[in-house]
Amino acid sequence: MKVEKKIYYHANSNSPLKVGDILKFDVNTKNKMYEQVYNTEYKLNDMDANSIIIDKKRNHTTVLNIDELKVIGSTVNSDAFILRELALESVRKEKYSNYPSRLSCLYLTEKIEDAINWASVLKRNQKECKQILTLEVSGDTYCFDGNLMRRENISYQEQLNRAKQYWNSTGNEILFLGEAKVIKIDNI
Repeated sequence: MKVEKKIYYHANSNSPLKVGDILKFDVNTKNKMYEQVYNTEYKLNDMDANSIIIDKKRNHTTVLNIDELKVIGSTVNSDAFILRELALESVRKEKYSNYPSRLSCLYLTEKIEDAINWASVLKRNQKECKQILTLEVSGDTYCFDGNLMRRENISYQEQLNRAKQYWNSTGNEILFLGEAKVIKIDNI
């Protein structure tokens, strides 16, 4: 839906912004999720989660220190997220290319309470979120049911099935392409 100078909210997990800043999102933008999907890796002393587990098995121990546990937990969480987003992107490119990529858009909410809820979800997933932005936006909005795409370790086929449902849904997850002006900031 085309919008002009409409007010929306955003849970900002990027660099802090100030009132008056302008955000521009188009099909060539790479948002923070893009970076998480394509450039995130978790290692400890050059060992990834698989190497840590194999090393523990080889040494006949199951005791993990806190740093090893963090790498393994982050990897499991990240892998579920990456698989979900790759399935969504694959289905979008194949069947719904008229919709924006989730990896290039700005995520908005119509109610500040929903943005605050998203901030708590981001914090649960180890993402820093210190600002709720009130934005005046002009551009295109697309609404989907974000509850359909949970962060779970399920088969890729099931991820693809859910992705098809997502792109056919309506809901309160708003993907935005266009220009957004920061008009108010609530620090959290």
